[in-house]
Parts: sequence; C-alpha cells; structure tokens
Amino acid sequence: MFIKKHNDRSNPPIDLFLRKDIVTSMNKGNFVSVAVEINERCAGGCLYCYASSAEDESLRADNISLEKLKEILELKKLGLKVVHFYGGDQLIHPQIKKMLFYTINEGFDILLPLAGLIPESKVDWLVEAQNLARSKKQEFLIGIHIDSLDQEIYNKTNAYPKSLQSKIESYQALLDAGFPSDKIYGCTTLTKQTGEKMIELLDWFYSKGTKHVAINTFKPLGLSRDQGAKWEPTLAQIEKVFRHLGKIEGKHMLMVGNTDGKYACQSHIAITTNGNVVPCLFLRDFSEGNIFEENIVDIVKKGKKKLKLDIKVKGKCASCISKMVCYGCRASAYLYAGDISASDPKCFFNPDAPERCF
Repeated sequence: MFIKKHNDRSNPPIDLFLRKDIVTSMNKGNFVSVAVEINERCAGGCLYCYASSAEDESLRADNISLEKLKEILELKKLGLKVVHFYGGDQLIHPQIKKMLFYTINEGFDILLPLAGLIPESKVDWLVEAQNLARSKKQEFLIGIHIDSLDQEIYNKTNAYPKSLQSKIESYQALLDAGFPSDKIYGCTTLTKQTGEKMIELLDWFYSKGTKHVAINTFKPLGLSRDQGAKWEPTLAQIEKVFRHLGKIEGKHMLMVGNTDGKYACQSHIAITTNGNVVPCLFLRDFSEGNIFEENIVDIVKKGKKKLKLDIKVKGKCASCISKMVCYGCRASAYLYAGDISASDPKCFFNPDAPERCF
C-alpha cells in the first residue's frame, strides 16, 4: 500500500512499504513483493477459504519446498524485497523454520499471516526469527487470523468452534515470549456474518498492541466460489468497518478504500500451491506460467505487463479522486462483476456500487 502517511503513528506492516529502498525499487517498475502459498493443508477451519484449504490428508503440507523457495528468491535480481508466506497452515510445513531463517539471511523482509494456531514448540523460534530480522534491520511480521470474538458468529464461519480460544491463546503466547506487539498484525475476513461485530474485533486487536489490521473483504472463491450470497458483506458493512480502521490507523488509509492500493497491486506477484504465477492470490485464473515447468525469473520477465495488472479501468474508478493511488480491487471487479477492468463493485466510494452483488 504505497500511500503517503499523514500522521506520525507507527504502522510497521504499512511503513515497510514506504521504506526508501522499497519505494525506489517500486518506482523502477519492479515487483517488490511476492506472496508464496507454501502449502494447502490447514486446520484453521475457515468455511469460506479462498484457497480451498482444509484439514484433509489428501492436501499437501509441503507443496513448495525449500529448494523451490530458493529459486523463487532469485527474483531478487528483479528488485524483490519482501516475501509473504501463505498457506494452508504454514507452520505444519516440515521445512518452515529453515525457509524463514534462510529468507531472512538472504536479506528479505517477511510477512507471515498465520491461521492463528501456533504450537507451543514453535513460539520460541518464531521469536528467534524476529530477533534475527531485527538485528539485520529487516522486518519479520506475523499476522494472526481471527474472524470474530463473538463465539456465535465465529461458529458460523469456522468448522472448529474451539479454535477461537486456541487462537487467542496463541496470540498471547507470542506476546508472553517476547514477540513485539507492533510486529504482530491482525488478519480477518469481512463477511456478512463477521461484519456484525467486526469493530469490536478491530478494537481488541489494537488493544493487544497491534498497529494494523489487514481486512480482507470476502471474495467468492475456493470453498465459497458458489456461495457468494451466503457470505458477501453489504456495502454499508464495508464502509462502517473501514471508516473505523481509518479513525485508528489514519484517514490516509481511506485513500485506497478497502484495497491495498494501486501501487501495491502493480508491484506484487503471487505463486499458488500448484506453482502458478499470478498477479494476486485472488486472481487465480490469470496465470503467466508455472514454476514447476519454467524458471521463475523468465516467467516474470515474459509476463510482466499482465502480472502488473496494467489495466485501463472503466467507470467511476477511472475518475475517482484517489485514482493516482487506487484503481479499485481488480479481484473484486473480476469475481463480483465478471470484468477485471470494471469499477470496484465493493468499494463504498463507488456511487454505482450496489449494496449487494448477489
């Protein structure tokens, strides 16, 4: 999210992408970050999971190996600075510790958005990884995914009701072990159900010391591909939640509505568990190649224009006051409106956006 801050409040997950070396690389047209889905098995229990992850023995815990990760990190030649490790449940990957420490030692910043279930045996070395990154003046940020503190709402969105308490305890275990509170960020998905009490969740995250909550507006994809009507939040819910976030994190955050911003989208690529290289993990139909079939650097060079989502948007997004930093969520346009170049139908700044699409 490359936007100018208008206050002095620290926000490590956002400030990272405002760092001079990263902005310089981005301004050269480089991809500065990559999101890598390292596995697909997960006990997080999200019933709507966009990646179709589940606690299923038929799903792999190690789709992307350490050796394949090393190949991916060759994107450093093209300006790569930041690695997002996605799952599945990344912590069940048999090589996850080696992958994280290798990535830090290679000079990359890391974001690790977890399902929130952290085994006690892994807490100490996660703190160790944070200390290593800090000693190198790099970032190692952990995300904790919780959709609601209201048990009744949580039960509607998660297959494992008892996991709510486990996630809360995992969060506290990290803090108790010395993981800096501002290096943990909240993760949540805004659905019709979770939107009922999401502001309470945001305030709880902030009370724990986090400086940022990453809110994913529900996308009809994966397990919920054909369940849009069940999960889609209303436009009013989206506006209420993001305006509250703006009050806490700064009004400048609203310049990009409920997206990560135009420059984030155009300087970011993703790799799915099956090896497809896509512009975004929510745009899984737009593969430019597969890392199990081609060299990643070659794929990115060849498909750069499409991977950058260099799209001429239509409608209100094209004339929005924030068009220099935002062009709407291209994934929402594609998944809700069926047109990747359409104006964002889930943006509350879009006067043509319906209250619901389904």
